[in-house]
Amino acid sequence: MLDDPRPLWRGVADARGLVKHAWHTAAELTGYVITVDRASRRLVLAGRVVASDAHVLAQTPLEFVIPTKYGARRWPIESLTVTEGQLTARLGAQVEDR
Repeated sequence: MLDDPRPLWRGVADARGLVKHAWHTAAELTGYVITVDRASRRLVLAGRVVASDAHVLAQTPLEFVIPTKYGARRWPIESLTVTEGQLTARLGAQVEDR
């Protein structure tokens, strides 16, 4: 369908994405995908949680990090929910790797 959101970024098989607070890992995701919500024009992250730390996940600010061969891709997390092992988050604009 043409109205379905197309993924901007999709994790390849067994790729891990990280929800981080500073250097602490709050959650590890697999099967993640980043799309654009058509109504709000915001980036939306969805993925399965394979490991998490509830205390760190409650901290702010959080960011979503995809490790790459040459560094990492990073997005600030504006809001998130975790329901039955599925994480959904609204992301800000991608930031430069540090």
